[in-house]
Amino acid sequence: MAKRSTIREIKRESTRMVGEQRVRRAKTATDHEVNENVLRRGMRTRRMDPPQSQAGKRSGVLAPVLALALWFMPPAGLTPGWAAPAVKPLATAVIKATTGHCFRGKTCHVDKAGVWMPRTDVAIVGVSIAEQVDVALYVDIEVSTKPEMYQCNGEDAAGCIFRMKYAGPGLYDYAANSGNTYLGSNVTNTNITFPAGYGIVVKAGVPVYVHLDVRNGSLIDLKVDQDAWLYYVPLN
Repeated sequence: MAKRSTIREIKRESTRMVGEQRVRRAKTATDHEVNENVLRRGMRTRRMDPPQSQAGKRSGVLAPVLALALWFMPPAGLTPGWAAPAVKPLATAVIKATTGHCFRGKTCHVDKAGVWMPRTDVAIVGVSIAEQVDVALYVDIEVSTKPEMYQCNGEDAAGCIFRMKYAGPGLYDYAANSGNTYLGSNVTNTNITFPAGYGIVVKAGVPVYVHLDVRNGSLIDLKVDQDAWLYYVPLN
């Protein structure tokens, strides 16, 4: 009877040990499977989400781009900043001036050789004066509201718009009976424009004059005509 009891206990212990081994194996397999799943999920997460350093770099690059886009983005209802501005009308006045008949070798000075009187207040923004055809002329031109030439001095320059000199090449005949020689250059600056937004204001009814001082150095008598083109904007 004692032997049978011992055998039964041994069998029970063996069965218990085998069961415990099976349980441990099953638990080990389950833990290993769980670890593999976690590892796979972590790998997928790393593949899908960029590293923190790369995300920081991308945000650092995009920030100035977004700032520029917001800077150039016009407010609602306004024209974009890069659109061309609307063209404003610009008026032109041409003053016809002349010295009349000027004999050869003589100096012909004429105040108020030409005049223009604006009907409204205007801002003169540019002046253009054509050169003379005869290169043997010396021409001193003044455009102003002064009644006489050479009155623009120091701070007393209100209404003084433009002054230019056209000094053509000198004529030399060397006391010869025929033929002549021209020396010098007739390249001059005969145009002026003022900065954007600025102009010389002339009140309505105030005359703008062209004064002329011409020295005729040619071999013939001349009638010297001189045009002055004024570009202005009406203020009324």
